[in-house]
Amino acid sequence: MFAKRNLRAALMAPLLISLILGSVESAAASNTSASRTTIRDAVVATRVTAHQVTFKADGTAHRISTNARTVGEAMKQAQITLGPLDLVSTPLAASVKKNLEVKVTRVKVTHTVKKVKISAPIKKIKNAKMLVGKTIVRAKGAPGFKEVEAVTTFADGKVSSVDIKRSTLLTAPVTKVLVVGTRPRTVDELNWRAVANCESHGNPRSSNSKYGYYGMYQFSLTAWKTAGGTGNPMDASAAEQTMRAKRLYNIRGRGAWPVCGRLFYR
Repeated sequence: MFAKRNLRAALMAPLLISLILGSVESAAASNTSASRTTIRDAVVATRVTAHQVTFKADGTAHRISTNARTVGEAMKQAQITLGPLDLVSTPLAASVKKNLEVKVTRVKVTHTVKKVKISAPIKKIKNAKMLVGKTIVRAKGAPGFKEVEAVTTFADGKVSSVDIKRSTLLTAPVTKVLVVGTRPRTVDELNWRAVANCESHGNPRSSNSKYGYYGMYQFSLTAWKTAGGTGNPMDASAAEQTMRAKRLYNIRGRGAWPVCGRLFYR
């Protein structure tokens, strides 16, 4: 009986060992598969979609495709460095989104102390005895100077603000005094010689038939008739032409000579 039991145990041992080893291998295979699944899921979970991002800085658009999570990270990839005062249109910690555009404004601040000229004030004194257009300098005057301390802020190279910190008067300006005439000129006091020289070099026989202007004051035939003249102005004497010109001035003013009329008051 004892011998039979030993024989049965001997026969069962290999079978038990095989079953145990099979269970171990199956468990190991199951663990390996689960591990691979976990790693694959982790990779999928951490994958970030690439986005197109445009950084506008220094007058250039920098376009990149990036997997960066934040604007700050994407900016580093675009190799854009920020100065301590530079401004960014989107916070650096903001998430990167599709077709994002970020504007970088370069900011610079300067501190200056300058000597600034102060223009001399002008005082005008009217004189009814002097002709209109005549001016006499009674006192020349002189500019003054002040020292100005300012902080200027530049945005992308353009002045965005100026903060005056201090303004100290160094020299006060001296007022310039002018005496100006207010008496209107009579027609006889106008500078007819200057106008005639401008219009025709003072030639009573001057003719610009292409455009229809004649005589010392370059009358049109219509203007000549308006002033009471007959025939062609260039056939009249210099004295008559001047008389007719004065009459035309009384009717139309200096506008009858749009180019040379400015010389009447010299």
